[in-house]
Amino acid sequence: MTKSPTAPAGADTATPAAVGGTLPRRIARGTWRRLHRNRRHLPPLAASLALAGYGQALTHAPHGLVGALAVDAALPVGVLVARTWRKKGPYTRTAVKFLHRHRVLPTPPNRPMRRAELIRTSAAAVAAGALLTAMPLTGTGPFQAPMTGLWWLALTPATAIPWWWRRRIRAAAQPLGQEERIARWEEKVATRGALPGSKLVDPIDTGDGAWEALIELDGGRQTTASAIAATTMIASAYGLPISSIAVDGVPGGAADKAKLLVYDKNPLKSVPVFPGPEALDVETGIARLGLHIDGGAAQYQMWRPGWGAVHTHISGATGSGKSALLRSLFSIERHSGLVTSWGGDPQEGKSFGFWQDYLSYFAPGVDECMAMLIAADAELTRRSKASALTVWEDEDGDLMYGDTDWSPTPEEPLIAVTIDEWQDVWGTYSEALDYAVRIAILGRKVGIKLRLVTHLPTLDSLGTGKLRQPLTAGNNIAFRTTERSAGYVINLPADPNDIPAVWPDEPGVPTSGMGYLKGVEERASMFRGWAPERAGIATRWAKRGTPAVISQEAAEHIGPAYTQWRERLAARRRGEIPPVPGVTDEPGTTTETAPAGKPKPQKNSTAATVTPAKANFGKLPTQSAPGFDQLLAATTTGSTPARGDKKKAILAFLEREEQATTGIIAARLGMPLSTVSSTLNRAAEKGEVVDLGHGAWGSAQLAAAS
Repeated sequence: MTKSPTAPAGADTATPAAVGGTLPRRIARGTWRRLHRNRRHLPPLAASLALAGYGQALTHAPHGLVGALAVDAALPVGVLVARTWRKKGPYTRTAVKFLHRHRVLPTPPNRPMRRAELIRTSAAAVAAGALLTAMPLTGTGPFQAPMTGLWWLALTPATAIPWWWRRRIRAAAQPLGQEERIARWEEKVATRGALPGSKLVDPIDTGDGAWEALIELDGGRQTTASAIAATTMIASAYGLPISSIAVDGVPGGAADKAKLLVYDKNPLKSVPVFPGPEALDVETGIARLGLHIDGGAAQYQMWRPGWGAVHTHISGATGSGKSALLRSLFSIERHSGLVTSWGGDPQEGKSFGFWQDYLSYFAPGVDECMAMLIAADAELTRRSKASALTVWEDEDGDLMYGDTDWSPTPEEPLIAVTIDEWQDVWGTYSEALDYAVRIAILGRKVGIKLRLVTHLPTLDSLGTGKLRQPLTAGNNIAFRTTERSAGYVINLPADPNDIPAVWPDEPGVPTSGMGYLKGVEERASMFRGWAPERAGIATRWAKRGTPAVISQEAAEHIGPAYTQWRERLAARRRGEIPPVPGVTDEPGTTTETAPAGKPKPQKNSTAATVTPAKANFGKLPTQSAPGFDQLLAATTTGSTPARGDKKKAILAFLEREEQATTGIIAARLGMPLSTVSSTLNRAAEKGEVVDLGHGAWGSAQLAAAS
């Protein structure tokens, strides 16, 4: 006799029906799940049913024709709205972006209708409107013959089938096998491609559709740099975007080999949010600014212990991620306790945003940026003299003079001078190039770091080839550009113009922050900077921390350009135009700022006078630094007049000639064309010369006579 098994204690003895609910409830739940799973395929049927119900009502309504005509007017409007929405790009207004970020508004498709799709949609709308109008006229609804055949057997399939076909589930492309990867390399790269004679060895899958392989180059004819330069052609050979390919050196640095990384889905699409100021290692001076495509940290060097400051060049188009990167750097520097951040923005602070109030020195406008360079040069000179007089004892107890090593300390922090839109500064003041070159070459030993930001990674953007070596020896960051570049400042693996503006498989989502970083590691693979954090968290980074500041002695040596920058910034916000010490002021002017449109106080004012931060502004640094010409191997002469003398010479020339063009004045006086142009423009604003148009200028006598 068998016994029926008993359920263990605590077991669920409920029947399946009791667990899943009643039969109608389970059917309803299953139906809902299937409908939700296939919701992308339902709009044609839903629209057809809705219009059919409305048409049936119009058939029995006393004035159904009026309702049909209303639908006839609404259908083309709906097509127009759909077409406008389909081509809408990402939101730009702050309030709208806030609502979208909190999922109140849908994501714009940014996929304009093609001509065939527009014709098909318009034809379906016209046919639906015509049949709806025919229903009240004939008294035949969509569920009555012959309208049933026209509506359900003609119009609905003609609309639904193209919709379903375009949204069908496509079979995923099969990834290339190991032999196919090697065969494609031999066919499109090694035979008559970018790297003839090379071999692809041991392709290995690394997961998530990614794979890597070793490239054996034709030794003696090709190097690792050749493979890196062929990145774009390799991406083309495998039918992938440039953002999914990385070619880099191999461990050990063998020059006849390279490493290939291929990703079906770029892992840089989801980069973590900025982790905070702890991204800096104060022992090495290295900060993590993001991730490389292989998951390695993108390393950026602030300084080298015992060696000095490491300069930086950042380039990229508008929206490529430069400002977000600068904000990350400012956060790291503010919380380090060893770096004081100076920032110059020719756009009056637009690039830096709220950071303009939390930098140790902020320079809004081109004139202020020029004053910042003068201030940095003054501190460079002070530190150089101080280090030469430093006294210390060696291991034998002997007294030694002169400090050759430099590392940041709270008492003498690293000064990071960041200037955005650098081309605007040197385009207005040609002397800015000489100050920048001097800081780039001599500032390293005394802890003054130069960080220049331009739109293109070219020598033309920097303004002079003398900046090439100091910058290429430091950090070089190149984001996406909007035009192809020639004359790279750095050896990039590909043109930054090839970096896509949006992700290929997700239109409308920008690739901001993607680029190339060469610095501590000679990495040629693409990287992406940290994703920006929420505004509330970003402002906390700016308000907190213990930012380093220069000594009181250094501040007094620099003068009002540094000590009074907050007062000038406040005056600008009140609508005033304060004179910039050493740049737009003159000896004898007052510290009071004049409102916009009003003249400044005269020299006989009772207010205190201002001593410019550098009395010989405009005098090239090469003139005041012995042996600097030899250091630069430059061809500049020491006969260039100071800025005040330049203006006097230009005005005197015009007084003598009465009128002349900018080019003639520059050629006769031996001055740069940009210097003559900017001087004449400022003189014309004061009424000292007259602008005759087309590059011609008249003297003050001619201006008075006219």
